[in-house]
Amino acid sequence: MTTDSTALGKHEVDMTVYAKVASHETLLQDGVVRMNSGFTEKIGMNKTPGVTVRIDDDGRLQLDISVIVRYGTDLRSLGPAIQEAVVGSIRRMSDQPVGQVNVFIADIEFPKGESKSTGRAAAHEDTA
Repeated sequence: MTTDSTALGKHEVDMTVYAKVASHETLLQDGVVRMNSGFTEKIGMNKTPGVTVRIDDDGRLQLDISVIVRYGTDLRSLGPAIQEAVVGSIRRMSDQPVGQVNVFIADIEFPKGESKSTGRAAAHEDTA
């Protein structure tokens, strides 16, 4: 939780808010199918699947984002696109400094009817 104080009192931002912002911005990126639900999400330990947020020793946010992407997505450009979108959104909403945004491509999803080993449409042979 991040806290700021003013003459009128304090205001706090729960880490879940930053996680939800990161998830929202990530899902807007072309090629992202969904967030990756890991073990901690399945047992209810993480409220925002695919995103963990913590504050480092310097007081900066550290985000880990895990996604499942569509086959054919340019993975070289997806990571930086997610990082820029997340950092930009958090900076527009908060004065909280952002350290690292780590993006993990956890899996790839193929269109139905395509072979997972080749990525090509499965061949159907007619036998007489």
